[in-house]
Amino acid sequence: MKFTKIIIQVVALYIFYMIGAWIERALHLPVPGSLIGMFLLFILLGLKVLPVKWFDFGAETLVDLMPFLLIPSIIGLMNYGSFFVHKGISLLLTVVVSTFLIIVVAGHTGQYFANRKEKEIQ
Repeated sequence: MKFTKIIIQVVALYIFYMIGAWIERALHLPVPGSLIGMFLLFILLGLKVLPVKWFDFGAETLVDLMPFLLIPSIIGLMNYGSFFVHKGISLLLTVVVSTFLIIVVAGHTGQYFANRKEKEIQ
């Protein structure tokens, strides 16, 4: 039963991807259709038009499978070894700085929403 639920939820997520791709083609937008579809899903979940439980098992399964889906792209980087030898330090610095910035912004955003929710409850 759980396997069927996962398949149905992954298909539902794929439908949002297809809707986003259609919107991208129809409106000639410079944004990828997958982002449009996920933003549409985000809006519908945020407005509570769709319940989260309709997507939870499927999304968890895709996140669990993500490392396996990324292995081919990581192996493809091996073709660019000379590039990494010459630009390795600058790439490492870029990754470290951007990761730090993402952590700081995500932390402040989380704190902002937590404080805001606390104020709403009181």
